Amino acid sequence: MTALKITDDILLVDLFMLLPEAREVLKDYGYKKIQELDIEDVVSDKLSLRGFLKLMEASEEDSIKIIKQIQDLYNRKLEES
Repeated sequence: MTALKITDDILLVDLFMLLPEAREVLKDYGYKKIQELDIEDVVSDKLSLRGFLKLMEASEEDSIKIIKQIQDLYNRKLEES
């Protein structure tokens, strides 16, 4: 696995393919609602992480925290492989 910096312009579908665990992080910030509405397949290939954060009205502070959490998860996964 190659080192990668996770940015907010990554599409959710790409993020989840790269790091399925990111879905769990996003559930705490509203992704659960997308799953409950059964629209995950419709929006995940069109919605970027930035778009998701705006849709969920995440503050700038929360957005930075979420991206950091995802980056930390990715870095741990990278170290394990």
